[in-house]
Amino acid sequence: MSRKESLLHFYTNQVEPERIRLMDDLQHTLNSQSPMLTAEFLGYFEELTSKVRHSQQIGAKGNVAYIQYSMLRTEVATGAMHYLAEASDMSWLLDRDPIRAIYDAKWAFDCLEQMLVRLKKTLPDYQGKISMVELDRIRLREAALVHRYVVYFIRQCFHQLFDTQLISDIKVEPVFEIRVGEYLDSSECVYRLDQRERSLEEIGRELEEGDGLGGMYADYHDLDMEEMICSDLDFRYSRFNDIRLKSTDFERCVLVGTRWHNCDMRDTNFADSLLYGANFSGCSLERAVFRGINGEEGHPDGRIQGPGYSAINFENANLAGADFRGARLRGAVFRGANLTDVLWDGADLEDVIFDESVKEELPCDTLG
Repeated sequence: MSRKESLLHFYTNQVEPERIRLMDDLQHTLNSQSPMLTAEFLGYFEELTSKVRHSQQIGAKGNVAYIQYSMLRTEVATGAMHYLAEASDMSWLLDRDPIRAIYDAKWAFDCLEQMLVRLKKTLPDYQGKISMVELDRIRLREAALVHRYVVYFIRQCFHQLFDTQLISDIKVEPVFEIRVGEYLDSSECVYRLDQRERSLEEIGRELEEGDGLGGMYADYHDLDMEEMICSDLDFRYSRFNDIRLKSTDFERCVLVGTRWHNCDMRDTNFADSLLYGANFSGCSLERAVFRGINGEEGHPDGRIQGPGYSAINFENANLAGADFRGARLRGAVFRGANLTDVLWDGADLEDVIFDESVKEELPCDTLG
């Protein structure tokens, strides 16, 4: 084979299968070691906040508006997956004196290195036409894929904590964000705290001006949104705390990764919305409409190009009289929920977690 043919064969028959295995290894690591990895990450986070706290106490740093975690590609190339953590003021990337620390995502880099070790063993089959330089290229290319799992992991870490646990000892701006990205490149919000007192009119203007996207990564709290029309909007990864949402219309919304705490959502309409990874645990959802929603765990389209969605969570929620007809709920959690008179016709309940007493009463054809 020519070098061109060798490269094509190598990427098709060696690299692509190993890429799929890499994603499996990353997901397995997160699933099997989550408590340990979370505790380790939060230890790194405490180191950063301790530095911020000290700097604020001596008057060297004002309020923090952003904490950004940035993957350092130069370090990936030299054998590590370090993230630079920077706490900055409202000028964000232009802050001349950010407080810095490091997060070592060794668990993720180890999975990538194991992939490269396996690929290295196949090089003799190509009789010198493929060198170690190609593996260095693969390391840098696949770092972007590994980074997706780190973003997912860091978001999950912060979802487990209350606001008071995160910022109890540091001074932050009224709008405070934690973001993850590549160094001096694009980043994604994984946590947002908005302590501004806003009226519904102000929130409505923000949603209008954002062309339906102004609700992404938002933090809504202490509002009366009863009977509002919020259909066809994008609220992905937003938080709703202590909100009255009775009879509110969220039809056809993007509600991926949303978290709902202490919300009254009786008669609320979520029909035909995307609810992958949403958390409704403990909420009042009597007669709520979830007809035709998409909320499957994992990779709904069957293509694995990164971490899968978490299961939609209704643990300890009151769902009496709710409508789940035609809903896709694979892997959903209903442990401890009130499911009196729920409508299940045509719902996909494969691998759904129910209390045993409830499971015995469900029609067999709904359980997959």
